[in-house]
Order: sequence, then C-alpha cells, then structure tokens
Amino acid sequence: MDKSIVAPSVSPTFLSGLSRLISSGRIWQGGSWAVLTLGVLWLQFFNELRGEWDINPQYSYGYAVPLLTLMLLWRRWPERPPAAPGWTSGIGLIVVAALAFLLPLRIVQEANPEWRLLYWTHGAVVLLLTFCLLYRVGGWPWVRFFSLPILFTLVAVPWPMVWEKNVIQGLMRGVAAITVDVVGWLGIPAVQHGNLIEVGTGIVGIDEACSGVRSLQSALMLSLFLGELYRFTWERRITLLFASVIAVLVANVTRTSFLTWAAAQRGLAQMEAWHDSAGMIVMFIILPVLFGLAWLIRPKNQVQVPTAAASPFNAGALPRWIAVAAIGWLLTTEITTDQWYRFHEKNLVANAHWTIAWPVSSPNFKKSPLPQESLATLRCSNSASASWEDDEGNQWSAFFLRWDAGKNSEQLAKGHRPDICFPAAGANLVADLGPITADVNGIKIPFQHQTFDSKGGVLQVFYCLWSDRIAANENQPSGTHATNSRLQAVLDGKRNLGQQVLEVVITGPSTDDSATALLRRNLPSLVHLDAPASTLP
Repeated sequence: MDKSIVAPSVSPTFLSGLSRLISSGRIWQGGSWAVLTLGVLWLQFFNELRGEWDINPQYSYGYAVPLLTLMLLWRRWPERPPAAPGWTSGIGLIVVAALAFLLPLRIVQEANPEWRLLYWTHGAVVLLLTFCLLYRVGGWPWVRFFSLPILFTLVAVPWPMVWEKNVIQGLMRGVAAITVDVVGWLGIPAVQHGNLIEVGTGIVGIDEACSGVRSLQSALMLSLFLGELYRFTWERRITLLFASVIAVLVANVTRTSFLTWAAAQRGLAQMEAWHDSAGMIVMFIILPVLFGLAWLIRPKNQVQVPTAAASPFNAGALPRWIAVAAIGWLLTTEITTDQWYRFHEKNLVANAHWTIAWPVSSPNFKKSPLPQESLATLRCSNSASASWEDDEGNQWSAFFLRWDAGKNSEQLAKGHRPDICFPAAGANLVADLGPITADVNGIKIPFQHQTFDSKGGVLQVFYCLWSDRIAANENQPSGTHATNSRLQAVLDGKRNLGQQVLEVVITGPSTDDSATALLRRNLPSLVHLDAPASTLP
C-alpha cells in the first residue's frame, strides 16, 4: 500500500476544543506562555530575514513562507500522535545555552545585517528551541511528526553566497548557451558573453534575458510545499524537486529565446517593452506544471489518519515563570543590543565626505545611466556612471552609488561588488590583488583591486566602499568582508551608516602595478572633497 497520506481538514472537535481553551483562560498558562515566547523568537528571526526579502527579488517569496508553514502545521495538528512528554537536565542546559547565545548573536547581527552565516545560525537556534519545546509537551513522537513543516521555514533563508553564485550563475550561463542554440535554429546569429547574449542590434543584458532564473528558489519552495501538503513519500518529493528545476530551465529558455528574437527582429526598444510580459511566461509555465504534476502523482488510495482527540495540547506543561523569564530575556537582548550601539556611536566621527567629479572634457566622455531594473535592485539614493578615454589611450569607466543612512544601507551597498556583478556580464575573475590606498589631498581612500578577463582583455577593477562615519582609531580599508572586519564593526559599534561606492574599471595598462599607479595619479582629479583635509578629523 502507498504510504502517502493526505491530511484531513481541521476537525470541529479541534476548533471547539480551542474555543473552550481560550474562553477558560487556560491558554495563558505556562505552556501557552512558552508558545508565545516561541512565537516571539520566530518573529524576531523573520524580521532579520525581511531585509533580504525586501532587497533581493530572488527571495521576495519569503513573506509567504511563515503563513504556508502555519498552514502545514495546522493541517498536521489533527493527526498528531499520542503525546509522550519528556525532559532531561541535558535538554534544559541546551535551552539555557541557546537563549544565552541569542545576545551575542543579536549584537553581531546588528552590525552585519547582510551576513548570511548569521541567518543560518539564528535559524538553527530557533529550530533547536522549537524542537525542545515539542519534546517537552509531546516527546520524540511530536518532534518527528512536526519536523518537516517546521524545517520548511528554512526555504526562506538566503543561500550562502558561494552556493548562490555557483548555482545561479551556472544556470544563467546554461540558459544563455541554450538560448543561443535555439535562436540559431531560427536563423538569428547570436553570441554568448557569460550571461549576456549579443545579436545584430545590440546586447540583450542580464536584466532583460537571464534574471528570470531567480524563479529557481520560488519553484523549489513551491515543490517542497506541495510535497508536504500532499504528504508525499520521499521518492515523490524528490521527483517534484527535479521537476521544478526542469520547469525553471524550460520556462527561462522560452523567455530568453523570445526576448532575444524580439531584440534581433524588432530592436532593443521593443524587447524592453515586452520584457515584463515575457517575465509572466515563466510563472505561467512553472506554476501549472508543478501544481499539475503534484495532482497527477498524488496517491490514488488516500489513507486517512484518525485525529488524536485523546492527546490534547497540555497548556500547563511548563511552569509559567520559565516562559515569562524567557520573554524577559528576549527583551533584554534587544535592549542590550540597542544600548551597545548607542554607547559606541558616541565615539564615531564624521568621515571625509567626497563626491565624483566627472572628467567631462576627456575624449569620448559619455554618461550612461544605470538600467531601471538594476536601480530597483540596488535601491540607492543616488547613482551615476560614465566612460571616457585618457590621454594615453586607456579606457576608463566608473560607477558612483550612494545610500543614505538606514537599516539596510550597508547590506545594499555590499550587494554591488565586482565579484558579484562582473561574472554576470561574462567576465571571469583572474586575481584578487587585495587592498590598496590612493591619496586625495591628504585623505587615504581604500580600494579593493581585482582583475577580470573579458573577451580576451584584462579589466583592472578598483572597488571602494566608504562609510559616512567611522571609529576614531579606524585604519582598516573600508568594504572588506573578512571575518575580523565584521567583528571589528561590532566592537566599534557601527550600524545603519550612510554608504557610498566608487567602482573604477581601467582597460589598457600592461601590468597590475601600472594600473594601480594610473589610478593613484588620476584619482585626485576624479574625486571632489567637500572640505579641506586639514578641517577633517
């Protein structure tokens, strides 16, 4: 017999029991206070993830995950096995250690809102506390029974950056390669440059062609949800996961082929006009395919599991004072975190403020505004970009982006880095040469120097992330992602600072050292200080 089951709808017995529990006031006994504490923990965790959901379109579906998780738990509740409450001193120590760990975790998170390792660490702590409470009120049977819908929440957590870059960039390149073959069969000459596709009328850029692969995460989330909703066996859940990946590839090849055809036959302007409509094609393919496949492979002989009316939730499973103390501790962590940064912010001083001074008189100078799709992702307060040629024949381009102070200012600024953006445009990282500094009228401006290979040429890329305020004794180049730099930001009490990014790309120098010397020689004319160096701290 097929072991798959379909959860029944919520029974009237459960609803009437819940109504009696609320009306009697027992819901505020110890166990329910523990549930309330757990709810606060999850809300705190999701609030940290919300910054990523807001700025990263790949994870915008995260807002739906908490509601879908509650739905899955609600559907499983009538089928719960008989409770076998348990508790040991070892589990008690785990709970105390996990709650204590939340304080340093929150302090580090506040200064590093974009550090994905902390997302996963925070999620692991909340999951651990959740399973401990389940063990207390229902024992191992409840832990095993409710583990899958609870673990489903992890689909809302952004992937580690290395995984995301390798998987997403690999899929994007694959989609671009297949698209070149498809339009070639249609008689349209096209050349692939990384994630970009070049046709006779111009370049079909990453924002127009391949960014639809961001639907991969959404498709994986949907397949996991449907697998749990229908209570599939592991074999069927894995089948649905593979189907979601195939659906994403097919949908995005369809989308990019259509846009590339439109660019070649109707021009880039018409392609951009059809961009949003083409994006809907992806969802029109993926959603029906996954829902239809889940319906087709659902078990024909559904097994109904009887409700566990004799195994109610024990609202008094924990002493009330334990749950109240836990809530008090959560409030303490938030207050302590805020006070830590308020205390250290007194020691922060204004950093030198400078803007870009474009060399408008240089040969072939041309300003080129960033695409609206890129600006929607970056969410910067101001942006500008231009290209030109110097007297020695070297080709220059620069991007200047600014974010005003705010919760996600540093997170957004660090999202625009050469090692993220350049591979998407078909350039391969050759070497990371580390930090260098350039002097501008007495102000040391730090850059990260990297080289990329693009169409057989070498791009010398210099990236600077500059904060509006710094610690009085700060001497480390801004913008580094080293762990010691992140921890130093915590010790200095830096959070929510205004940020700006200057990225300079030079093509032409014969060596890396000559490129660095060229930047140092020309930077004073590119950067305008708002105040003399002698008046700055």
